[in-house]
Amino acid sequence: MEFGLTLAQYVSNITLDKVPQRDIDVAKLAIMDQIGVALAGVGEDPGVKVQAMVDRCTSNEATVLGNPRKTSTWLAALVNGTLGHTLDFDDCSSFGHPSVVLVPAMLATGETQKRSGRELLEAYIAGYEVGEALSRIVPRRPDQFHGLHSTAMFGSLTSATVSGKLMGLEATQQRHAWGIAASHSGGITGNFGTHTKPLHGGTASQAGVMAAELALNGFEANLNAIDGPLGYIYSVVAASRMEGVDIAKATNDLGNWHIADTWRMKKFPCGYIAQGAIDAALRLREQTGIKLHDITACEIRVPHLQPYFRVKAQGEFSGKFGYEYPVASAIQDGYVIKSTFSDAAFKRAEMRDHLPRFKTLEDPASSQYGPLGVLVIEALGKTIYQPIEIPVGDCKRPVPPSYVVDKYITNASEVVGESVARKTAGMLQKIETLPSIQPVLELLSKRA
Repeated sequence: MEFGLTLAQYVSNITLDKVPQRDIDVAKLAIMDQIGVALAGVGEDPGVKVQAMVDRCTSNEATVLGNPRKTSTWLAALVNGTLGHTLDFDDCSSFGHPSVVLVPAMLATGETQKRSGRELLEAYIAGYEVGEALSRIVPRRPDQFHGLHSTAMFGSLTSATVSGKLMGLEATQQRHAWGIAASHSGGITGNFGTHTKPLHGGTASQAGVMAAELALNGFEANLNAIDGPLGYIYSVVAASRMEGVDIAKATNDLGNWHIADTWRMKKFPCGYIAQGAIDAALRLREQTGIKLHDITACEIRVPHLQPYFRVKAQGEFSGKFGYEYPVASAIQDGYVIKSTFSDAAFKRAEMRDHLPRFKTLEDPASSQYGPLGVLVIEALGKTIYQPIEIPVGDCKRPVPPSYVVDKYITNASEVVGESVARKTAGMLQKIETLPSIQPVLELLSKRA
């Protein structure tokens, strides 16, 4: 039951000079990538609806991306987190989508506490490593964690870590912040394919910022709320299924750095599980010239078919959380981009006529073709087997930094214009040298 103290002391001691350069470099890319995908989410329904509620509140503390009007720290985290998860274009790791909860907390607290870019980067790394530590304690199951969304479940504690470190919480205060945040963790995978999935990123980041601020002001929680009886691990993460639960898996690996070895960037704005299958579909199209109308049947065979990735494509958000629609779109169009997941794209005659020919099957034997399965295509009188490889952007197949920069510029340009996008990309690439994040946020709050 000293786990909370051990973790708090670990967070307090994280400084940039202790972190390997490769992990620092990836952390900087992750921060930039997250800000870019949040800007790309500006104007989409989830962010618009949340912003409308936030606009009823009067405060002038923290910046909302793409909006000149400021709000409170926790409401800025709510909006920026929701924006950042709207397109499902944000990164992944062992504990879900890390940056969508870490970066909004980092920006809101870093701005109001007037912290340097170096301090923001240290707080991001601390939050990431806490997420990695927590995710090692309980084995992840096919339904993630008994139906809970890992991003929402871990996110309130990881964002509380970021804000707590930037506020300078001492160990007892940080443990109170985690205890408060633990009572705000959750988010069900049954909401995948709706506006509520992106809200998970917003509410988790908001909860962490609020928890840290409450703890700073003397608000108390169970100091052993993470691993104590009826606490976070037992009640939320494991849901009382304690077989395989091992706190030592977290503590024994503290001090080893995990960002470079676990960070996964997305090339396509949809669920991570489909990224490799989209790559396979694009290779198929390039190698064979096959189009949608040539296909009589397509089976997407995967070794494991997660229950939360079987959302029936009915347009827009729902199309992001299954294999069939993005794979069919890749074959038809030769790309999968933001507009792929619009109602207009979904309602095309080609999709109406040919999407029913695409099926996803769980087939453990499919791994003999590719590590993530195989596309089995019946087209033009022949059967084609297209392996599904680990996607480009995965930590095992990382993209060059220039790819992440280009992705950021493309996403940010939609809102702030190319000139500002390029300027802020340069600033974020050197975030550890910035005296303050404020100049970046001022540029990113104004629409072109």
